[in-house]
Amino acid sequence: MTSHTLEVLEFFRIAEIIAGYCRLPEAHTLCLQKHPSIDAEKIAEAKKLGRDILSFLQKDEQLPIKNLPPIEPVLKQLPASGLCLSIEELYAAGLLALQIGELKAWAVQKEQPDNAACMLIEAMPPLPKTQQAVFSFIDKNGELLDIPALTAIKKRIQRIETDIEKTMRSYCTDESTKTMLQTPAPVLRNGRQVIAIRSNFKGRIKGIIHEYSQSGQSFYLEPESIVLRNNELMRAHADYEQELRRLLRKMSAEVAEEADALEQAHKLLLELDCAAAAAQWAHQKNGVFVCDSGTAQTFCLEAARHPLLGESAVPIDLRLSEDERILIITGPNTGGKTVSLKTAALFVLMNQTGWPVLAGEATRLPLFRYVGCAIGDEQSLDQSLSTFSAYMQAVATLLAAADQDSLILLDELGSGTDPQEGGALAMAILDELLTRHARVFVTSHHGVLKNYGYRKKGCINASVSFDEQTFRPSYRIMMGIPGESRAVDIAEKNGLSPAVIRSARAYMADSSADAAALIKGLMEKHAQLAVFEQEKAETERVLKEKQRRCDLTALKLRQKELVLRAQGYKRLDDLFEQKRNELENLVREIQEGALTHEKTGKLKQFFADFEQLLAKEHSQISSEEQDIAALQQDYRKQESAPAAQPGTAAVLAEGVEVFIPHLHRRGIIVRKEKKNWLVAVDTMKMTFPADKLEPLAAQTSVQLRTPQVVVEAELHKESRPEFELRLLGMRLDEAEKHLQNQLDLALMHNMQEFSIVHGKGNGVLQTMVQEKLSAAPYVAEFFFARPEHGGTGKTVVRLR
Repeated sequence: MTSHTLEVLEFFRIAEIIAGYCRLPEAHTLCLQKHPSIDAEKIAEAKKLGRDILSFLQKDEQLPIKNLPPIEPVLKQLPASGLCLSIEELYAAGLLALQIGELKAWAVQKEQPDNAACMLIEAMPPLPKTQQAVFSFIDKNGELLDIPALTAIKKRIQRIETDIEKTMRSYCTDESTKTMLQTPAPVLRNGRQVIAIRSNFKGRIKGIIHEYSQSGQSFYLEPESIVLRNNELMRAHADYEQELRRLLRKMSAEVAEEADALEQAHKLLLELDCAAAAAQWAHQKNGVFVCDSGTAQTFCLEAARHPLLGESAVPIDLRLSEDERILIITGPNTGGKTVSLKTAALFVLMNQTGWPVLAGEATRLPLFRYVGCAIGDEQSLDQSLSTFSAYMQAVATLLAAADQDSLILLDELGSGTDPQEGGALAMAILDELLTRHARVFVTSHHGVLKNYGYRKKGCINASVSFDEQTFRPSYRIMMGIPGESRAVDIAEKNGLSPAVIRSARAYMADSSADAAALIKGLMEKHAQLAVFEQEKAETERVLKEKQRRCDLTALKLRQKELVLRAQGYKRLDDLFEQKRNELENLVREIQEGALTHEKTGKLKQFFADFEQLLAKEHSQISSEEQDIAALQQDYRKQESAPAAQPGTAAVLAEGVEVFIPHLHRRGIIVRKEKKNWLVAVDTMKMTFPADKLEPLAAQTSVQLRTPQVVVEAELHKESRPEFELRLLGMRLDEAEKHLQNQLDLALMHNMQEFSIVHGKGNGVLQTMVQEKLSAAPYVAEFFFARPEHGGTGKTVVRLR
């Protein structure tokens, strides 16, 4: 990646924005020095680290990184022998050791060994010697502690200063000497206390003269009685400095023992702070770390927003398969073609730096060895180059570097010269890049390039959409369709005279090739194809849903059948056990005495009653099985949806349930609109003619009645999914049932997106929701809402 490319794509401005989130000044500098890499493993590690830190931020958990003083000057001194660090430098080393300890304690509390941030913190070497050495000498505010040796010297200095002050005060208060003084208070000269005496009193007080005033009217005298005390004071200060230096050397030696550990811990801390800054930016701007696409070369942008456009950025979607190597974007001026190119290439650079991008989760970006661009006016007066010449020089440089692992951006290719020659040259350049299998994004106004995009395999057209009513671009990319420049319409909208506009339209009418008509026809075909694909997808979804409902109903019927059978068998078992006990009692009575007519009657009556009860139980089980079979048959009849007889249009009315054969769907008539009927089909309302509708008989719930159980099969339920499912205040099992019901209803009614409010609390409901959604095969994706919409207390769900 050349510096020219990074500058044109404004990569350094993005680096400044992300670096602004760093806590450590040295991490800020390191972040500004980061550049895109081509090492896939290194990029993946950086993105995983940022993604795992982002997961903490989404739970409102900040990494405990604090602002520390610069430590690099200290690290450079540690290898030197006889090292003596200053108090400030030792304090900086101690704060680093303290920060590492706090991070390790925080990571242990999280209990997430697979989290890359926790793994990085675990890799930081502990610094117990440095922490013990520094904070046994300095407190947490950077002030010296009470060291006995230093404290004794400080007390001696204080006593000497007190004696000197008393003696000097006597000169200033004694009537015989104070008239000699030029100033009434002592002053310091060369670290020694002296008094200022008028020159005419020279020799009156014995002592050492240090200097004269500039006017010569006074001189500074150190009295003889003070000289010895001043000498003692300076000696005491020297002793203090010597002892302090000895202690500093001792502490420095202890810190130097962990020099390698300090350097490694500092390096990892800066890496963690840089990754945390990128994650913080992604959290605030709703960005994502792009998932690796492996060896696939699919280029996909979902809702991509250029970071420098702020809230005014219009999200763009762009998708190229592995075989589509060249994208030709056409359309009106100021339509966003160049911004789209810059956004795509900038995201590639950010992704390969390990940074997040402002886009959707579905975004996928290949790994490029080289990114080059020819964007803007490269005119150079110093080198006597025209715009076209400078542009061609830039293109020549790009061609020399292009290969299958390159991304080339060409803005307004073929412009700046004769249109025919420029178009031919542009196609030749694209031929060469196509031969080299480079990925190329091109913007142009040349009509021949639009045709080139259709003829060449591996090329695809795209355009920026244009509002036909306001003649303003909407800044959205339409894949597969070339765009019109609409220069005349834009010129008219911007005040060009009507006469000039009419003349321009007349020249356009004389053109032999009406490219605009071709493009309009292609857009209509594209719209028809989109409608067809939508109908096909809807039909497939309906069939899948019908199959799912059939399977679900069959499963419920089977379960009910097994329950009823089990109940029947249990009754038989209980009856058998009861009668066996009665029989044993009868046998015991017969054995205990003589056989009598009464005993024989009891025995016959027992067998008769048993036979009657057994027949009754068999009859009940048979009846239950017949009821289940009848329910299954009724359900099959309803699912087959038999067509009504011809000529039933007269019975159509508001509220009547109808069947739409060509859609294989049911609906309810809302009202009549002229000759057609407005029908509510799931969550949509559509208009159909009467011959396309078949009225259905009202469906009622089927009830199965047995002596002990009543089974109701509700074949048509009016429940609808909720756009915002609230689980707050529910028990876990109750919330899980509500969530499963919501998923079933959303799938049945073709609801593509809804939200779940589960709150934050202790995370029980949040964990259940995420596990339930992860296990559902028809859930395309789910994510926490934006902070202003609920944050981690609310989950947004999108179905396939």
